[in-house]
Amino acid sequence: MAANSQFAMAIHVLTLLARSGEAAVKSECVAGSVNTNAVVIRRLLSQLNHAGLVASQTGAFGGTRL
Repeated sequence: MAANSQFAMAIHVLTLLARSGEAAVKSECVAGSVNTNAVVIRRLLSQLNHAGLVASQTGAFGGTRL
């Protein structure tokens, strides 16, 4: 994936998470918003988590929040 599209997708994801407030957002929901596969979003969220921008929780009640 090109760096430009990955950056644009990251901004979209961060904006979506900011608008969700304290609610955890699932990667499938984000993927639907971006119109891509959830695996692509999970990889991006992993990078954002490593940078300390988001917090993710796995499992049935998991999700990602700022």
